[in-house]
Amino acid sequence: MVRKALLLLFVFASFPFARGAAYQHFAVAVYCTARDVQNLSDSTYFERTFGLLTRQLHLDKVYLEVHRRTTIDETALHTVKRRFEARGIRTAGGLTPTGGTPKAGHFGVLCYTNPQDLRMLFDAVRLAARNFDELILDDFFFTSCKCRSCLREKGNLSWTEFRLRKLTEVSRKLVSVAKGVNPQIRVVIKYPNWYEYYQFTGYNLATQPGIFDGIYTGTETRDPVYTHQNLQPYQSYLIFRFLSNVAPGKNGGGWVDPLARGTLDRYAQQLRLTLLAGAKEITLFHWGGLFRRLPDGDYVSDLLAVAGATFEETDALLGGLERPEGLNVYKPLNSSGEDFLPTYLGMLGIPLELSDRVPEGARKVLFTANAADDAGALEKMRDLLARGGEVILTTGLLKRLEGRGVEELISARLEAQVEIDRTSDLQFRDVYRTAGPILLPKVVAPTNDCWKEVVGLTPAGTSVPLLTRTSYLSGTVWLLTIPDDFASLYWLPRETLWEIKRLLLPEQPVLLDAPPGVALFTYRSRGLVVHSFLDHSCRVRLHFRESVRPVDLMTGRPLARGEASRELDFTLPAGGYRAVRF
Repeated sequence: MVRKALLLLFVFASFPFARGAAYQHFAVAVYCTARDVQNLSDSTYFERTFGLLTRQLHLDKVYLEVHRRTTIDETALHTVKRRFEARGIRTAGGLTPTGGTPKAGHFGVLCYTNPQDLRMLFDAVRLAARNFDELILDDFFFTSCKCRSCLREKGNLSWTEFRLRKLTEVSRKLVSVAKGVNPQIRVVIKYPNWYEYYQFTGYNLATQPGIFDGIYTGTETRDPVYTHQNLQPYQSYLIFRFLSNVAPGKNGGGWVDPLARGTLDRYAQQLRLTLLAGAKEITLFHWGGLFRRLPDGDYVSDLLAVAGATFEETDALLGGLERPEGLNVYKPLNSSGEDFLPTYLGMLGIPLELSDRVPEGARKVLFTANAADDAGALEKMRDLLARGGEVILTTGLLKRLEGRGVEELISARLEAQVEIDRTSDLQFRDVYRTAGPILLPKVVAPTNDCWKEVVGLTPAGTSVPLLTRTSYLSGTVWLLTIPDDFASLYWLPRETLWEIKRLLLPEQPVLLDAPPGVALFTYRSRGLVVHSFLDHSCRVRLHFRESVRPVDLMTGRPLARGEASRELDFTLPAGGYRAVRF
């Protein structure tokens, strides 16, 4: 949990102790690329790397790839498969649909109107089906091709419409080909981390989960700043929850690579959050990338030391963390809008549950701009409000629904952007400085029909609503003001974030008062995890809805002395976490 402890693990990792016992709450797999499989056919390389890996963690399964740009030799595949199975390791097939020389930024993905590419793909599928009862597709089963053949077949469709239709068609054919060779085979599609953009390249969440026997989730988020995607750490948790809600019972696990992580802490955090989200299997990508070769020819792995320690720690506390839950966030299938916004809100300490539907009986739901892609979104909001529920909508959604009926729910409009450098509550009891200037859409709402519960202040002294409230039928409508640069949410003062959480989520059993960059994960079992992603220690406070006696899930020791209390204060180290049962 603390950085010092993690460093000590590197020392112990050099000693040859065996990880014999399986983890109680999840299985561990390693993906072996086609090049890895070829290397593992060498017995010396196999023995050295297998021995090092299994001294650091318990291994249950390997995925052996049959194709990545080139197809693996079947004799080498048989050799490696037998070696793993002789050691009690389950094997499955893997396939990355790529070929030829990749264009800049295109990864060499296939053209699915090209007969030669399709023939190569289906030949690789047949090879996998001959040798395995399970096959997983690495997350290159998409297309960005705009060749003349694709253009002709697309016709008057948009690229998104064409690709969604085309990849659905190829998905059905691929599964049919596999089962034609091996009727027992399970074919699994792994989805990448860029969930907001699936539809633009043919990943179709509306059709594919029903075609494939299972799905899998790319939970790698890497460094949130110094990478082109800027994926926030919270996404390693949220994307797994989202895909589990899209395909209940079919999300087989989470997949993490060690790339572009910046620090070893980031690697551990991705693994931990994948498991905290409920993954029953976690896959490490990839075999060869987990090791470093020394000048003397031997191999070492700090990655495996970190993974092994993370698995041991997380497995010890998962029994007290059953059924993740949080504020419901609605994201229609194949929608786009305020892309990845929920991952930023999660980094503010708001526990979230992202779903493609409004859960039956839900009392409060957050609707982002993505909801505008659902023609029935306003009706869903009205139904919720008529039942006395609460709707939280973002300014991004308000903008997209202008003129489409949103004015019935809230009499607010958006004007030109303004910059704030301070914040306050409705009574202006205290004024707080932001960490930097924040550019916001200016919300204009009629007094008394709407109430500014939390505001920002411009340098000139004009108040700009951050959180606005109004009523509709038996329910309440909240308007949450979102800056264009979501990361500037982290510049809001801690006191302001607390006021927003206190007003929006009074029904939650526990609320977190902490700086931006500290996340809260809550569970129906009355367990929780507070996780810092900051590079410095910080003091946090948990506010419980009722008096409780909290217990540390790692140690089983009480965290508060004396009588039951409604508050718990403690310090988190940089990148650290604490698991609590109350």
